[in-house]
Amino acid sequence: MNSKLLSLLLCSTLLLVAVPSFAAKSGSRATAWVSSNHIQVIDIDSGRVLGRLPLKEFIHEMQFSGAGDRLYVGTSQALRVVDPEQMAFTGILARRTTKAVAVSDDGAHIVAVHPGDAALSQAARKAGTPLPLATLSVYSSESMTAVRSWQIPAMTFDVELSPSGNRVYVLDSPAGTVHVYSLEGQLLESVGVVPTDANGQPIQAMLGWMALSPDGSILVVPVTMASGAVLAELDVLSQRAPENRLRHSGLTAGGRIQGLAWSAPGDEVLITAVGSLCRWSKPGKEQVWRSLPVNYVDVEAVPGSSDSVVVAPVFSETNRSGGVSVLSASGEVLRSIELLDMSPFFVAVRP
Repeated sequence: MNSKLLSLLLCSTLLLVAVPSFAAKSGSRATAWVSSNHIQVIDIDSGRVLGRLPLKEFIHEMQFSGAGDRLYVGTSQALRVVDPEQMAFTGILARRTTKAVAVSDDGAHIVAVHPGDAALSQAARKAGTPLPLATLSVYSSESMTAVRSWQIPAMTFDVELSPSGNRVYVLDSPAGTVHVYSLEGQLLESVGVVPTDANGQPIQAMLGWMALSPDGSILVVPVTMASGAVLAELDVLSQRAPENRLRHSGLTAGGRIQGLAWSAPGDEVLITAVGSLCRWSKPGKEQVWRSLPVNYVDVEAVPGSSDSVVVAPVFSETNRSGGVSVLSASGEVLRSIELLDMSPFFVAVRP
């Protein structure tokens, strides 16, 4: 993941409005782990802040293991491990900038995207030459070491891992392409996910973070073009040709799509745009974008609940703070938690 959020923070001067605590309870017992350059842990039901993990490193992504017993945090300086019970950083998998992280369902494997050397990248930008390639590393949770690595496109900013851990999906945003690798590093296929023009050329577009369905069958990627936004759906298990298993569904939101995530049952995709949220299920079904007075940048479902957790970055001239909102299945704000010392970018929900 990248720092695309910074410009959004400058355009919002809205404050989070606290919602009474007697609003509907989710009964989920889940916790939301919210990050900027540190992490705060929030009880989703009560809205109470349970703890704070100081760091002073920009956090690019956080992912829990399937059992929720470890949280992997990719930062501007390292790939770190958190023990959720201790609410503390307890290990380091790599002392390298980490842009994206994914974890297999059994927690045995962690994959991470490490960009090329910073000094070489800066020199390449000044010289107008290609950036050094990024590295994708596979780590073992048992040995806490890298078991293999291979090079991937320089501007890769997102990665997904199949539930079984045998397929790695890498998003090459400038090329508008998803590259599929085996866990051993073999390139299995590359699929363009951006719509093409009359000449068969990809239309200029910006891609958002992708999300893999809980059963590992469908990969979705939001694509924002000058003409509007679409959701690219790729059937990753089918043996058909890519053009026969890729579908584009128009999204009626205004502006760039910001975040998305599958619902816990895997029957919907939660999609956020500037000031709005949609629960999308299938083509042909009416899209209902609920207008909300904040810029929602990340969204995560709450396991075992119909609620959603949405990170709401807010830049307030008064208190320079942000917070987290908990939404019902219909998009109603159940409660909002204001965090006076941070403007959160990303959220992870502990299973």
